[in-house]
Amino acid sequence: MQQRSSAWLALAAILPWAAPAGAATTVYVDRAAWESAVAGAVLTEDFADAVLNSGVTFVSAESGHVNPALELYQDVLASTSGNLPATTWHFAPDIVAFGGTWTLGGPGGSGNSLLVYADTTTFVGSIPNSYDGEFWGFVASAPMSSLRLVGGLGTHQQNYQLD
Repeated sequence: MQQRSSAWLALAAILPWAAPAGAATTVYVDRAAWESAVAGAVLTEDFADAVLNSGVTFVSAESGHVNPALELYQDVLASTSGNLPATTWHFAPDIVAFGGTWTLGGPGGSGNSLLVYADTTTFVGSIPNSYDGEFWGFVASAPMSSLRLVGGLGTHQQNYQLD
């Protein structure tokens, strides 16, 4: 039986402050620790249908899509693609945290990794290609309106699922 989990988005609107540009981020690989650090209202996307939560959109340079049958988001970011191999998520209102259960790999092997950027340019961290149903998330000290996922360095494509 497949364990059901969700991508988590914490809304920045719950925090009445703003930090300067170049905000610090803390990466978490433990869901309970991440939830404790968020310490506020959390918006959950369960991917049970193709309609995302209000204010959440994405643009994939490749084949990214919501798969309601599996209740997850899936994508392939090819490092050798002519497109910039990236998926950008947009949030309105801004958010201060993002996390989910990640599976990297799929047909053809484990791929490279995923590079994660807040507001499309601030490097947050890398999700290893060894992830198989594991949590990875972060909390930022300043609100962000977007998140960009890029296929890691190398010559392979990165298949991944976000649940």
